[in-house]
Amino acid sequence: MSSREIAELLEARHDSVKRTIERLAERGVIGLPPTVEYLDTLGRKATEYQIGKRDSYVIVAQLSPEFTARLVDRWQELEAGQQLRLPTTAEAFASAFTMIAEHERRQVEQGQQIKAIEAKVAQVAQAHVALDKMPTDCESIVYIRKRMNKTYGLSEVVVDRVMRDTPYSPTIRALVKNQHVDADGAHYAGFAKKEVTAIFKRFVGECQMMSATMATHPFVEGRFKLTGKAGA
Repeated sequence: MSSREIAELLEARHDSVKRTIERLAERGVIGLPPTVEYLDTLGRKATEYQIGKRDSYVIVAQLSPEFTARLVDRWQELEAGQQLRLPTTAEAFASAFTMIAEHERRQVEQGQQIKAIEAKVAQVAQAHVALDKMPTDCESIVYIRKRMNKTYGLSEVVVDRVMRDTPYSPTIRALVKNQHVDADGAHYAGFAKKEVTAIFKRFVGECQMMSATMATHPFVEGRFKLTGKAGA
């Protein structure tokens, strides 16, 4: 599967997906995949990554865990006719987060603080067990968007960019079952409120105000609305 296909599945920008792949590879969570050239819609040469199945789950878990079911469906299409058992959405999350947890355990052996890592592993363990309801100290992306809009006037586009495509993107702390009748076993991610608050306070603090209500930031293209910097 290519990084372009993953971007299409997630309804995300291809360059954002590629940056996430590169960051995960730099951290040693996945190996840096091979690249191939293709012609974009304007006929220009561009590159895409060729991603293996296991790494694709890690990438989607980092970017947009709510789309994992789509990824499973896509692998089923790619492997049609083969006698392979594909993982369920919950199993795919478990595999991806276990891989991340194992990587961090190896870092412990290399000298990192064991208490901090054990706490992180415990959070990861909670994240790939589908819960019936959101933990009280966590919130979904829907509530994060509303809270950051109310606090800082940030749009959904900017909030999503900070959450998914910056070096300080938060860790998924919980995976919650979607209780809607037509959800068909889907899940959505929960993020720690305290961590999200700190991340956006840092982000807003780094913003450069261009006018009373418009700002810029290195990780966001163009100007965007920001009204709460004074209180950050």
